[in-house]
Amino acid sequence: MAKGRPVSVRVNQETLKQVREMARRTDQSIGQVLSGLVDEGVRMRRCPGIIFTDGPTGRRATVAGSGIDVWEVIQVSRVCKSRRQLARVLPQLSEPQLDAALTYYACFPDEIDHHIKENEVCLTLLQRRSGFIARVAV
Repeated sequence: MAKGRPVSVRVNQETLKQVREMARRTDQSIGQVLSGLVDEGVRMRRCPGIIFTDGPTGRRATVAGSGIDVWEVIQVSRVCKSRRQLARVLPQLSEPQLDAALTYYACFPDEIDHHIKENEVCLTLLQRRSGFIARVAV
């Protein structure tokens, strides 16, 4: 994460206790944890319907209530010919959930494109190692 500008904030005791515990568990400084929390909070306010979840590759933007990452929605949307087709391919997502994912991508395309590229690299490596893994068309 890029260095930010220092600011001074007051945090209540219970919140500070939880932040300290997060810092301990993640081996980060309190400042790093607070910076990450503020960044995610700003992004969630900017894009309602998006939350952040932990996974093997770190924290990522996820469509709230679905367990589906934004990058997955965008990757599928790239092969769909229309919004209607996208809704048919991802029937577990409501229209507001699709809107949330598309809005997040419009706001943070570099982040989502990076996740898509990482997934493509992993898929290519897996396909080389196993003849049983294939790409599925929508």
